[in-house]
Amino acid sequence: MSVNIIAHIEIPSTNLNTATDFFEKVFDWKFKPFGRGYLLYNTHNQLTVGLRKVDSVSTGNATIFHIRTDNIDEILEKAEKEGGSIFKGKTVIPAMGYYALIKDPDGNIIGLYKGN
Repeated sequence: MSVNIIAHIEIPSTNLNTATDFFEKVFDWKFKPFGRGYLLYNTHNQLTVGLRKVDSVSTGNATIFHIRTDNIDEILEKAEKEGGSIFKGKTVIPAMGYYALIKDPDGNIIGLYKGN
């Protein structure tokens, strides 16, 4: 088993139904109930993602996780269609690939990454 790697990411949301719809339609993540006010998606690759019900979401200067994708442009389009927004468009990372930043409907910033 690998140690000292990220095992779980938790995303706060004021509306779990809206958040579930967004992440399922944009990333094809299937969340399941996991206790009161909590939903869980298991990647089956040593990483889980949780959606946690909160009264308000603090946005701004926060930790950003990046999701590896084969098509950043497609994800940007889906994010806007499903109630999110583009925070930073597709940008070159020299000698590595591309990244972009989106906001989910709660304003959480999420990174996208595609390697060369």
